[in-house]
Amino acid sequence: HGTHVAGTIVGQRATDGITESKGSADGVAKGAKVAFMDIGTDNGGLILPSSNNYLLSTGRTGANRDDWAHVHSASWGSVGVNYYSGQARAFDDYMFRNTDFLINVAAGNDGRNDARNTVSSPATFKNGLSVGCAHSTGDDLADGQLGPSYMADFSSKGPTADGRMNPMIVAPGKYILSAGAQPGQTGECDDGVPSAGNGRAGLKSMAGTSMATPVVSANVALIWQYFREGYYPSGRPNAADAMSPTAALVKAVLMNGAQTDMRGTDNGRGNVSPVAPYDNVIGFGRVSLVRSLYLEGWSDVGAKVWDDQLILDGDTFEQNVTIDKSNGCTWNSISVSLVWVERPSVIGCSRCVLNDLNLRLVDPAGKTHYPNGRTSPDDKNNAERVVLGGAADGTNYTIVVEGYNMDSSSQRYALVATGCFGG
Repeated sequence: HGTHVAGTIVGQRATDGITESKGSADGVAKGAKVAFMDIGTDNGGLILPSSNNYLLSTGRTGANRDDWAHVHSASWGSVGVNYYSGQARAFDDYMFRNTDFLINVAAGNDGRNDARNTVSSPATFKNGLSVGCAHSTGDDLADGQLGPSYMADFSSKGPTADGRMNPMIVAPGKYILSAGAQPGQTGECDDGVPSAGNGRAGLKSMAGTSMATPVVSANVALIWQYFREGYYPSGRPNAADAMSPTAALVKAVLMNGAQTDMRGTDNGRGNVSPVAPYDNVIGFGRVSLVRSLYLEGWSDVGAKVWDDQLILDGDTFEQNVTIDKSNGCTWNSISVSLVWVERPSVIGCSRCVLNDLNLRLVDPAGKTHYPNGRTSPDDKNNAERVVLGGAADGTNYTIVVEGYNMDSSSQRYALVATGCFGG
């Protein structure tokens, strides 16, 4: 299990253990570095460190903070703990104190029969990303699976006990081909590709939100690389544009480009349950970097970001953006996402978001659009998105962020907009 999920992020074929070459199951961010802590027991149980600092600070040492680990991928969790737990609180507290660090947690595999409130701790946190499981594509599909536009039936569903949207994002996880450890054997490699759900030599195909979570974590690592190497805003590496993003910005980028055009949950034998954007099945949607950031020669969408912004209780931030298709951009939508990382709540909270920020998008006709599919402000979640179609060339939109009802006097946030912005 641990070998498989690590391989999804950083795996690369090396027949002699040193010389790397293209393999059948290379990781999504195969150039990244990995640090891990073994919390598993021989009987399949878990033993967590007495302090979460030991767990979460793995890989976070050295003089240069930019070289530290910035992503934590957790393909483990509890069952039946749908409330804001002590573990969820500890994860949120670490991210609040370390704003360069994003934790991604598997939502769980207890959602069969459309069972609600099955997302379980620590995925019930608020500052990180809880991950649901969608179908894969091509050879990673077993007979009878309907394909990448469908959710796996077992993927745990929300909401959390206090009513927050969960899972927050989904990724392919049924099935994923990755590294397969062979105990007692050395030198195993990719000797042919196994069918979905099976293993062969050094490869193994597995399914679960555990498999979807490292897909998200690897994409998070690529977003960090994008900003650290100065790809923003030109879509080309430029050292002069290098920046160290906050975890809030990375989370906002990923959620802002997520695809919501999914067709349902595949329950087998033609039984499909409907899904919708911002529900408690797909959340913000399926991860899609090509819709999240501009990369020259690869994507058509432009992006604007405002990172580590400060807003006071009662204040309002406004930003006007203009749709500009002069460079040939054909994107027809504008998407705006707001994310803030706040201090942890009390265990078992009934209202877990403490600082309520509101996102609004005002269209060219003056109509106000609210986030997360609502017709009024969202006071439950600390991640919000508005997506509007029909973004015509030359039209102007106004993005509004409001510090509406805050427990603290101020709050930092990240804001992302994607669309045709010229340049």
